[in-house]
Amino acid sequence: MKVKEIIMPTLVLVIITVVTSGLLVVTNSITKEPIRQQQIAADNQSRQEVLPQADGFDDGQTIELDGTEYTYWTAQNGAGYVFSTQFKGYGGPVVVMTGITTDGAVAGVKITEQDETPGLGQKALDASFTDQYIKAIPEEEFVVTKQGASADNEIDAISGATITSNAVTNSVNQAIQLYNTLTGGGD
Repeated sequence: MKVKEIIMPTLVLVIITVVTSGLLVVTNSITKEPIRQQQIAADNQSRQEVLPQADGFDDGQTIELDGTEYTYWTAQNGAGYVFSTQFKGYGGPVVVMTGITTDGAVAGVKITEQDETPGLGQKALDASFTDQYIKAIPEEEFVVTKQGASADNEIDAISGATITSNAVTNSVNQAIQLYNTLTGGGD
């Protein structure tokens, strides 16, 4: 009698676990491709936002800078390039997509991944911050300032979020370096 009292509940738990695991596997296999397609669509939309002159993009290529590989996409109509770069922010990595036209202007900047402080570092997502980069590539790299931007290469820091401001600025500067490496410019 005692053996039966131990075996039956154990067997029921094993069956429940196996059935539940099987259902999770089936659900994952059904949703995996739609989730991947949604991510591709979101990435394509982000690329289009930072380089609106483009009529589409290639599948993406890699370029190496200082021993690190970065992904970039070329506009199918030759309008420019989109680079994905990242630097450490206050709450972790800040991933930035930067669009640069073939005539050497930053066309757009979009933060695609971040975990910054709500109300402070997340202000970097606002167009009022990212639009500061939309201009011809300055002769000197972009720098963050707390006193108000007065030069072409100065970016107004987000009050209380200098680390995040620097992370985005460093990412954009890195995209410009990649652009210069790719095109042979910036000597």
